[in-house]
Amino acid sequence: MFAVSSARRWVFALMLALMAVTFIGLSGCSKEEVIDPYVYDSLRRVTRGDTLSVGFTFEIDAPELEYIKGDVAIIRDGNLLEFLVGDDLEHTYGNMAGTLLGVKKTSTPQPTHLVIERIKRNGVVEADSLSRPTGYVLPHLPRSGAIAQEMAGAPLPKMGWKIKDYKEAVSTYLPENEGDDWKTVKSAYLNFVYRPRAGLPDSVALNPGADDFAWYAIGEETSMELVDLTPGAIFMMELLIDKDLPLIGAFTVVSMEEEYKIRKVEHEGLGHVLGTMRVEWFQYANTYVQAYDAN
Repeated sequence: MFAVSSARRWVFALMLALMAVTFIGLSGCSKEEVIDPYVYDSLRRVTRGDTLSVGFTFEIDAPELEYIKGDVAIIRDGNLLEFLVGDDLEHTYGNMAGTLLGVKKTSTPQPTHLVIERIKRNGVVEADSLSRPTGYVLPHLPRSGAIAQEMAGAPLPKMGWKIKDYKEAVSTYLPENEGDDWKTVKSAYLNFVYRPRAGLPDSVALNPGADDFAWYAIGEETSMELVDLTPGAIFMMELLIDKDLPLIGAFTVVSMEEEYKIRKVEHEGLGHVLGTMRVEWFQYANTYVQAYDAN
């Protein structure tokens, strides 16, 4: 009997020990480890796709910006451009120096860019679940192989407004017959501006509205109004102006002013407005920016 009782006590003690171990194990399982969805790495590795994240969410050091306007900023990595998006970045990014940014990598809209969702400073989250801006515009940056570059160069800034020069420009840059192909050429303008359209009535010129402004490429004596620019191209042209850089690209003359009395009028800051012109594409930092969308 004593042997049986001892065996029972031993089994009972063993069961209690097993139950205690099980309880401790279950208690440990109830505290799940919190996994940060933002995977930290360098900007270059994140943008090149060298780092993986299930939700395409990453954490990066707040980068130095090349240019910023509105909700969109450009980061320049050598000759490569990356885009960072956040609500009113133009006025808020100055407070983000030294922080870690939680960003979401997205390709809608193109090109692929980073949207700020979280801000962390010294290990403490200052802002989380930041709303994504709506309606922001990004430029279309086609590959160099997708750009038509086999075209002649032409001194468009040297076009004149007098009858002889005008006729030469018409024969050189406009299609000979209706339905003929456009004559796109490479050229460069040192100066281009966004300003009230030339020839506005005095009553409108004193208080022009948004529809009364236009872009102009300014040559030696004449200027050409730039038409059909995409919103993304305008963003990048504003960058060129900010950096005091020329507009270098492919241009297509669309129309020339036929009336001599209109061409001979000299407008302050523009000279003689000769006609209208499209910018097909232009360059910035070895990157091509599509400026006209035929669709």
